[in-house]
Amino acid sequence: MSYQWYYNGNSIPGATANIFIILTVLGSDSGTYCVKVTNAGGTVTSSNATLNVVSPPGITTQPQSQVATQGQNVSFSVVASGTSPFTYQWYFNGSSLGNSHGARTATLSVPGVTTENSGYYYVVVANAGGSVTSGAGTLIVYVPVAIQTQPQNQTVPQGGATSFWVVASGSSPLTYQWNFNGSPISGATSSSLTFANAQPSQAGNYAVVLSNPAGSVTSAAATLTVNVPAGITTQPQSRLVPKGQNVLFSVVASGTAPLDYHWYFNGSDLGGAGNNASISVNNAQTNNVGSYVVVVTNNWGSVTSGVASLILQGSSGMSSTGFGFQFSVPAGHTYIVLASGDFVHWVPISTNTAVTSSVAFTDAEATNHQARFYRVVVW
Repeated sequence: MSYQWYYNGNSIPGATANIFIILTVLGSDSGTYCVKVTNAGGTVTSSNATLNVVSPPGITTQPQSQVATQGQNVSFSVVASGTSPFTYQWYFNGSSLGNSHGARTATLSVPGVTTENSGYYYVVVANAGGSVTSGAGTLIVYVPVAIQTQPQNQTVPQGGATSFWVVASGSSPLTYQWNFNGSPISGATSSSLTFANAQPSQAGNYAVVLSNPAGSVTSAAATLTVNVPAGITTQPQSRLVPKGQNVLFSVVASGTAPLDYHWYFNGSDLGGAGNNASISVNNAQTNNVGSYVVVVTNNWGSVTSGVASLILQGSSGMSSTGFGFQFSVPAGHTYIVLASGDFVHWVPISTNTAVTSSVAFTDAEATNHQARFYRVVVW
């Protein structure tokens, strides 16, 4: 008696025993098998026997880790190999997700993620041949940065201390960058910006840019106002004029407005007549001869000018304000007035720049000396 085995209708070479053994079954071995039996009396063919080879599941594409911003939609997916049909079951941090959001399909959807969805996700894939567990894909959810407390406007006197600060929320790490009038400030990378010695050059608008992995946001601008105490940049100048001429004394002041001016003549307040940066003496007479001083005031301090003397031409000598005299200097030149009690030891008592070619000078210290001599050096 002889035997011949067939696979899907094709004879199998060498398969001539009454038993056909497949030592290692592969998926390609699936199909129908039959055998023809022959003897002297004839041939008979068996009925077909079907072999179904089931390949255990495998994973060819693993779930991928992801970073998302709160509110985004996220999905994890897997590609499986093996004999279908497959079943899927997704897990989050080790707990089954049941049947929600496609947890029993090849793709898991996680809509509108929050920080509570941060963690690791994996899937178990199964078929008739067994099951396999995927690797874990990690989800990190960042909350965008938001400003809870904006920086506030600050007003400080010159040299004073103050600070801007901001309160923010969002996922760490948070970074800060302060800007001044739109330009980044080197090293200003904390939640507050401090001024230990505020100066007028620092007055302006300040804002901070806050960032985290989910994005960035810019604060509202806050204004720093630095109030400067009153100061004098150009002193009133002494004047030597003919009797009857009109005279103007003026001062140039600095500091934060409003500025207030009070002029004094020989120590007496000139009241409403002298509430400006300049004061006029019309038709100068001997009773106008003396010292003129102005006090400049604002809300953050006051300053007193130097003394400007009014002297009438042709007059010199001692007065209640000191010893006055006049001399000529080319306008715009600097001069030094020196004094001596013995013509040997000379001491500089005043340095100034001539506004006009005729200079009037009063030595307020003259009455403290028995003798006093003067000379002027010009350059």
